Amino acid sequence: MMVILFKKIFQNPFTQIIGTIFFVMLLGGWLISQFEIAPNGEDGLSEGMNPFWWAIVTMTTVGYGDFSPKTFEGRILAIIIMFVGISLTALLTATVSSIFVAKRIREDKGLEILKISDHIVICGWNSLVDNIIDSLQKMYENKKLNIVLINNQNDEIISTFRNSHKGINFKFVKGDFTREPILDKANVKKAKTVVILPSDYLTKSTGHPDEKTIFATLTIKTSAPNCKVIAFIVDRENLTHIKRANADEIVLSDDFSSYMVASSVVEPGVSRTVENLMSLKTKSIFKQLDIPDTFIGKSYNSLFNYFKKMGLILISVYSEDEKIGIGEILSSDTSALDHFIEKKLKDAGHSLAEENKMNVIVNPKEEYIIKENEKAIVIK
Repeated sequence: MMVILFKKIFQNPFTQIIGTIFFVMLLGGWLISQFEIAPNGEDGLSEGMNPFWWAIVTMTTVGYGDFSPKTFEGRILAIIIMFVGISLTALLTATVSSIFVAKRIREDKGLEILKISDHIVICGWNSLVDNIIDSLQKMYENKKLNIVLINNQNDEIISTFRNSHKGINFKFVKGDFTREPILDKANVKKAKTVVILPSDYLTKSTGHPDEKTIFATLTIKTSAPNCKVIAFIVDRENLTHIKRANADEIVLSDDFSSYMVASSVVEPGVSRTVENLMSLKTKSIFKQLDIPDTFIGKSYNSLFNYFKKMGLILISVYSEDEKIGIGEILSSDTSALDHFIEKKLKDAGHSLAEENKMNVIVNPKEEYIIKENEKAIVIK
């Protein structure tokens, strides 16, 4: 093991250059001490550590001038050491620069292991990515936004996408987001949230997009159980499967669009209001706010008036309950996929009897009492 370690160290170009510089310094110092022998009683170039000091100063072309060769041989040696030193110094600089350049190139190509934390990971690529990034940027306002993209897109597409969204710290990992090594590269275990999107290029011939979403959710929850996963699914039929995979939030593609179509027919004002609230062009947006401790135990009406004085409209409160049984989620469906999900969760040490549950109460009665750990959703 030690032999392999030393072999790797000595094969490293950086180690080889440093070793060569050290060797030239020792050799040059020893030779100059032979050429420049000082008369008795004089503190000359050949005394003590002076030869080696002179050699390194000459190699780096610093030239303090405290010592200089007097003999013809010593001056020839000095010239040789100067040129060797210039070459080695330039080579060392180029090697160090190449390490950083190679690291940057690997990052741009999505091949580097990221050391980022508290970030948002977006798995997959489709037409929604652009709008999601714009929405996140608007909601985060002046806060620093760290986003890692995991997909198989071309480097040029990712580069163009980065340039179109200034002010965001983008990182890229190239690969299949259902594979654990790829997720590890994105440091999912220290991520704040993971958003899983179905890819546009997946068709029935290459596999249903929901299959990748379910499998990715399961993989993430197995390796990083504390990471919040928001899964976007296409078919309602897969709702049970994605819940079994323990996704924290589920977005169903047909729900919102169906509601907007129906509202446009029956109540066009409702659909236009919702559209304005969700548009990036309007100032009014939905906002999550903490409820001051002084309102715990008080009525919803008092909290409503509090936010109203601030120019905000309170529309709902929500809380997240811990250790809620998911027996209802695990239906009597006995498909192979259900068994596979259940087995993976058990192997990872997750109890199927525990799950976080989001309780949202929209526009409760005025006498509703605000509870501890509840948060408010307002229109800003």
